[in-house]
Amino acid sequence: MDEDARPMEETESLGQRIRRIRTDRGMSLAKVVRDDFSRAFLNQVEMGKARPSIRLLRVIAERLGTEVEYLLEGHEAGVERELALEKGRVLLLQGEPRRALLALKPALNSYDWPLGSDARVCQAQALISLGRKEQAAQILAHERQEIELHNDRHRIERLNTVERGQEFRYQGDAVKAHLQLADRAQRAGQNHDELEHYRAARVLLEVTPPHPSGGGGEAVGGATAPTQT
Repeated sequence: MDEDARPMEETESLGQRIRRIRTDRGMSLAKVVRDDFSRAFLNQVEMGKARPSIRLLRVIAERLGTEVEYLLEGHEAGVERELALEKGRVLLLQGEPRRALLALKPALNSYDWPLGSDARVCQAQALISLGRKEQAAQILAHERQEIELHNDRHRIERLNTVERGQEFRYQGDAVKAHLQLADRAQRAGQNHDELEHYRAARVLLEVTPPHPSGGGGEAVGGATAPTQT
Protein backbone atom coordinates (compact mmCIF):
# COMPACT_ATOMS: atom_id res chain seq x y z
CA MET A 1 0.00 0.00 0.00
CA ASP A 2 1.26 3.48 -0.80
CA GLU A 3 2.32 5.34 2.32
CA ASP A 4 0.05 8.28 1.42
CA ALA A 5 -3.00 6.01 1.25
CA ARG A 6 -2.68 4.35 4.65
CA PRO A 7 -4.97 5.48 7.50
CA MET A 8 -3.61 8.35 9.58
CA GLU A 9 -3.85 9.01 13.29
CA GLU A 10 -6.42 11.70 13.96
CA THR A 11 -3.84 13.48 16.11
CA GLU A 12 -1.21 13.74 13.35
CA SER A 13 -0.33 17.39 12.83
CA LEU A 14 0.78 19.15 9.67
CA GLY A 15 4.40 19.10 10.82
CA GLN A 16 4.27 15.44 11.82
CA ARG A 17 2.77 14.55 8.46
CA ILE A 18 5.51 16.42 6.57
CA ARG A 19 8.20 14.74 8.68
CA ARG A 20 6.69 11.27 8.20
CA ILE A 21 6.49 11.61 4.41
CA ARG A 22 9.98 13.08 4.22
CA THR A 23 11.54 10.29 6.27
CA ASP A 24 9.52 7.60 4.46
CA ARG A 25 10.99 8.89 1.21
CA GLY A 26 14.49 9.01 2.64
CA MET A 27 14.80 12.76 2.06
CA SER A 28 16.96 15.08 4.14
CA LEU A 29 15.82 18.53 5.21
CA ALA A 30 18.26 20.02 2.71
CA LYS A 31 16.81 18.01 -0.16
CA VAL A 32 13.33 19.38 0.56
CA VAL A 33 14.20 23.03 1.16
CA ARG A 34 16.95 23.45 -1.49
CA ASP A 35 17.40 27.22 -1.93
CA ASP A 36 13.77 28.21 -1.27
CA PHE A 37 13.91 28.44 2.53
CA SER A 38 16.07 27.28 5.42
CA ARG A 39 16.45 23.85 6.96
CA ALA A 40 15.90 25.47 10.35
CA PHE A 41 12.50 26.77 9.25
CA LEU A 42 11.38 23.35 7.96
CA ASN A 43 12.58 21.79 11.20
CA GLN A 44 10.45 24.31 13.11
CA VAL A 45 7.46 23.41 10.91
CA GLU A 46 7.92 19.71 11.58
CA MET A 47 8.07 20.37 15.33
CA GLY A 48 4.87 22.43 15.14
CA LYS A 49 6.60 25.68 16.08
CA ALA A 50 6.08 27.41 12.72
CA ARG A 51 3.48 27.25 9.96
CA PRO A 52 4.42 27.70 6.30
CA SER A 53 2.50 29.90 3.89
CA ILE A 54 0.42 28.29 1.17
CA ARG A 55 3.18 29.18 -1.31
CA LEU A 56 5.77 27.28 0.72
CA LEU A 57 3.34 24.41 1.30
CA ARG A 58 3.08 24.06 -2.47
CA VAL A 59 6.87 23.87 -2.69
CA ILE A 60 7.06 21.28 0.10
CA ALA A 61 4.23 19.21 -1.39
CA GLU A 62 5.88 19.19 -4.82
CA ARG A 63 9.25 18.13 -3.38
CA LEU A 64 7.60 15.35 -1.36
CA GLY A 65 5.54 14.17 -4.34
CA THR A 66 2.16 14.80 -2.76
CA GLU A 67 -0.57 17.48 -2.66
CA VAL A 68 -1.17 20.48 -0.41
CA GLU A 69 -4.58 19.03 0.53
CA TYR A 70 -2.92 15.87 1.75
CA LEU A 71 -0.44 17.78 3.91
CA LEU A 72 -3.24 19.88 5.43
CA GLU A 73 -6.02 17.30 5.73
CA GLY A 74 -4.32 13.91 5.80
CA HIS A 75 -6.12 12.42 2.81
CA GLU A 76 -5.64 12.59 -0.92
CA ALA A 77 -7.88 14.90 -2.95
CA GLY A 78 -8.47 12.23 -5.57
CA VAL A 79 -10.16 13.13 -8.83
CA GLU A 80 -13.26 14.74 -7.30
CA ARG A 81 -11.93 18.28 -7.58
CA GLU A 82 -10.70 17.78 -11.13
CA LEU A 83 -14.11 16.39 -12.10
CA ALA A 84 -15.81 19.38 -10.48
CA LEU A 85 -13.67 21.79 -12.50
CA GLU A 86 -14.28 20.05 -15.83
CA LYS A 87 -18.02 19.71 -15.22
CA GLY A 88 -18.18 23.41 -14.40
CA ARG A 89 -16.27 24.33 -17.55
CA VAL A 90 -18.55 22.21 -19.75
CA LEU A 91 -21.73 23.61 -18.21
CA LEU A 92 -20.45 27.14 -18.66
CA LEU A 93 -19.68 26.52 -22.33
CA GLN A 94 -23.21 25.10 -22.67
CA GLY A 95 -24.64 28.39 -21.38
CA GLU A 96 -25.62 27.18 -17.89
CA PRO A 97 -23.73 29.40 -15.43
CA ARG A 98 -25.93 28.60 -12.41
CA ARG A 99 -25.36 24.89 -12.77
CA ALA A 100 -21.68 25.56 -13.41
CA LEU A 101 -21.37 27.35 -10.06
CA LEU A 102 -22.90 24.38 -8.27
CA ALA A 103 -20.64 21.92 -10.06
CA LEU A 104 -17.50 23.93 -9.25
CA LYS A 105 -18.01 23.99 -5.47
CA PRO A 106 -15.78 21.00 -4.56
CA ALA A 107 -12.82 22.60 -6.37
CA LEU A 108 -13.12 26.23 -5.30
CA ASN A 109 -11.21 25.92 -2.02
CA SER A 110 -8.35 23.87 -3.44
CA TYR A 111 -4.87 25.19 -2.67
CA ASP A 112 -3.22 23.07 -5.35
CA TRP A 113 -1.91 24.80 -8.45
CA PRO A 114 -3.32 25.12 -11.04
CA LEU A 115 -6.55 23.35 -10.09
CA GLY A 116 -7.80 25.85 -7.53
CA SER A 117 -6.97 28.89 -9.62
CA ASP A 118 -8.62 27.40 -12.73
CA ALA A 119 -11.78 26.67 -10.75
CA ARG A 120 -11.99 30.19 -9.34
CA VAL A 121 -11.45 31.83 -12.74
CA CYS A 122 -14.25 29.63 -14.08
CA GLN A 123 -16.37 30.70 -11.10
CA ALA A 124 -15.74 34.35 -11.95
CA GLN A 125 -16.74 33.74 -15.55
CA ALA A 126 -20.03 32.19 -14.40
CA LEU A 127 -20.67 35.14 -12.07
CA ILE A 128 -20.10 37.60 -14.92
CA SER A 129 -22.66 35.68 -16.99
CA LEU A 130 -25.13 36.13 -14.14
CA GLY A 131 -24.45 39.87 -13.89
CA ARG A 132 -22.48 39.64 -10.63
CA LYS A 133 -19.52 41.55 -12.00
CA GLU A 134 -18.22 43.11 -8.77
CA GLN A 135 -17.92 39.74 -7.07
CA ALA A 136 -16.22 38.32 -10.16
CA ALA A 137 -13.77 41.24 -10.30
CA GLN A 138 -12.58 40.54 -6.75
CA ILE A 139 -11.97 36.89 -7.55
CA LEU A 140 -10.11 37.71 -10.76
CA ALA A 141 -7.92 40.31 -9.05
CA HIS A 142 -6.77 37.72 -6.52
CA GLU A 143 -6.19 35.04 -9.16
CA ARG A 144 -4.23 37.44 -11.36
CA GLN A 145 -1.66 37.76 -8.58
CA GLU A 146 -1.46 33.99 -8.27
CA ILE A 147 -1.13 33.40 -12.01
CA GLU A 148 1.48 36.13 -12.44
CA LEU A 149 3.45 34.59 -9.60
CA HIS A 150 3.65 31.40 -11.68
CA ASN A 151 4.37 33.39 -14.86
CA ASP A 152 1.72 31.38 -16.72
CA ARG A 153 1.09 33.27 -19.99
CA HIS A 154 -1.67 30.93 -21.17
CA ARG A 155 -3.71 31.43 -18.00
CA ILE A 156 -3.11 35.18 -18.09
CA GLU A 157 -4.59 35.20 -21.60
CA ARG A 158 -7.60 33.26 -20.33
CA LEU A 159 -8.07 35.59 -17.38
CA ASN A 160 -7.86 38.68 -19.59
CA THR A 161 -10.53 37.22 -21.88
CA VAL A 162 -12.80 36.43 -18.93
CA GLU A 163 -12.37 39.98 -17.58
CA ARG A 164 -13.68 41.30 -20.89
CA GLY A 165 -16.77 39.13 -20.47
CA GLN A 166 -15.82 36.85 -23.36
CA GLU A 167 -15.34 33.12 -23.72
CA PHE A 168 -11.91 31.68 -24.36
CA ARG A 169 -12.25 29.53 -27.48
CA TYR A 170 -9.81 28.52 -30.17
CA GLN A 171 -10.53 29.09 -33.83
CA GLY A 172 -8.61 27.33 -36.56
CA ASP A 173 -6.52 24.26 -35.80
CA ALA A 174 -7.38 23.50 -32.18
CA VAL A 175 -5.41 20.25 -32.21
CA LYS A 176 -2.22 22.05 -33.17
CA ALA A 177 -2.88 24.69 -30.53
CA HIS A 178 -3.24 22.06 -27.80
CA LEU A 179 -0.12 20.22 -28.93
CA GLN A 180 1.85 23.46 -28.83
CA LEU A 181 0.52 24.18 -25.34
CA ALA A 182 1.48 20.64 -24.28
CA ASP A 183 4.99 21.23 -25.60
CA ARG A 184 5.21 24.55 -23.72
CA ALA A 185 4.00 22.87 -20.51
CA GLN A 186 6.55 20.08 -20.91
CA ARG A 187 9.40 22.56 -21.27
CA ALA A 188 8.16 24.40 -18.19
CA GLY A 189 7.89 21.20 -16.16
CA GLN A 190 4.11 21.58 -15.81
CA ASN A 191 3.04 17.93 -15.97
CA HIS A 192 -0.60 18.64 -15.08
CA ASP A 193 -1.04 21.04 -18.00
CA GLU A 194 0.92 18.82 -20.39
CA LEU A 195 -1.44 15.92 -19.65
CA GLU A 196 -4.51 18.14 -20.00
CA HIS A 197 -3.51 19.41 -23.44
CA TYR A 198 -2.53 15.99 -24.76
CA ARG A 199 -5.91 14.66 -23.63
CA ALA A 200 -7.69 17.54 -25.37
CA ALA A 201 -5.71 16.95 -28.58
CA ARG A 202 -6.45 13.24 -28.48
CA VAL A 203 -10.21 13.79 -28.04
CA LEU A 204 -10.27 16.29 -30.91
CA LEU A 205 -8.38 13.89 -33.16
CA GLU A 206 -10.88 11.13 -32.33
CA VAL A 207 -13.99 13.17 -33.12
CA THR A 208 -12.86 15.23 -36.12
CA PRO A 209 -11.74 14.05 -39.56
CA PRO A 210 -8.13 14.61 -40.63
CA HIS A 211 -7.48 18.05 -42.11
CA PRO A 212 -4.46 19.98 -43.36
CA SER A 213 -2.48 21.62 -40.59
CA GLY A 214 -2.87 25.37 -40.35
CA GLY A 215 -2.02 28.15 -37.98
CA GLY A 216 -2.39 27.85 -34.26
CA GLY A 217 -5.69 29.72 -34.40
CA GLU A 218 -6.95 32.67 -32.47
CA ALA A 219 -8.99 32.61 -29.30
CA VAL A 220 -12.16 34.64 -29.03
CA GLY A 221 -11.35 37.86 -27.22
CA GLY A 222 -8.07 38.45 -29.00
CA ALA A 223 -5.84 35.98 -27.13
CA THR A 224 -3.76 34.04 -29.63
CA ALA A 225 -2.84 30.42 -29.53
CA PRO A 226 0.84 29.78 -28.75
CA THR A 227 3.54 29.64 -31.37
CA GLN A 228 6.60 27.45 -31.27
CA THR A 229 9.68 29.07 -29.78
